[in-house]
Amino acid sequence: MSSLQLCCALIERHMDAATPKPPDLATKSDATLDNCARFLTVSTNKFAPDTTMNSRLPSEKNKSAFSLIELLVVIAIIAIIGTFAVPAVTSLLKGSALTQTANALTDTVAGARQYALTRNRSVEVRFFRFWNTEVPGEPVPSAAGGLDSPPAGLTYNAPYRAFQAFEIGDGGIPNPIGKLTFLPNTVILSMDPTLSSLLGNTDPTKGPVKTTWVTNDPELPRGVGTSYEYVPFRFQPDGSTTLSINGGPSSGLWFITAHLLADLNKASAGVPPPNFFTWIIDPVSGATKIMRPGVKSP
Repeated sequence: MSSLQLCCALIERHMDAATPKPPDLATKSDATLDNCARFLTVSTNKFAPDTTMNSRLPSEKNKSAFSLIELLVVIAIIAIIGTFAVPAVTSLLKGSALTQTANALTDTVAGARQYALTRNRSVEVRFFRFWNTEVPGEPVPSAAGGLDSPPAGLTYNAPYRAFQAFEIGDGGIPNPIGKLTFLPNTVILSMDPTLSSLLGNTDPTKGPVKTTWVTNDPELPRGVGTSYEYVPFRFQPDGSTTLSINGGPSSGLWFITAHLLADLNKASAGVPPPNFFTWIIDPVSGATKIMRPGVKSP
């Protein structure tokens, strides 16, 4: 018996009782077999997926997209927002670098003074100047004598850009207290005596002056080695300083001004650039404070 005949037999078995019993399958005519086949085809199609669903889905051509005008409007809005946002972000970054420097300087000096008081020792704070190879155009440090000989293209000498505290041990040997603090690459300490009396003094009878590396002095990282100069001052065990109360370029007023390296040419004698802060120290008590205007646009 063929499969088609078997299916027809199963279908006819469930037909209504009133329907006359069909003749034996073996005697079925070709017409009966065709009807069974047609019935199977129709029944099977009931369970087949609806091929007409695809016709209801949107074609690629009908999908929505941005028009050229909408795209140009979005670009124009972004450009307008950028026009106002870029100066604000630039000023924020400038202020952040100066704030970081002010906080680091205040913490280092306060820690040095506290160390001198609690340990009953002399503590020296040093401010270092050197070339920084991370700044475009600055040369590789070679010798301290080259700090005042800028290469072609630079309009400034090597600036002060790091500081560290040292305990002065027996025999005057300096022992580092904490890590060397590097300023952000965009910030420097002014050497102008009218802006930084502590770093611009040139008369050793009136206060500290810049000093070159000597034996027992540390070598600095970042490829600086011994190619640096520094200006020191000390805290005494009672918290006072070795700074003169009536010496220096400002007759006993000791201070340091920090500003952006990019604003170096905007500073003049006694007039700081737009964005800066001035650190001031009392030579008698060792107390310090920061004076700083609001951050200004260039």
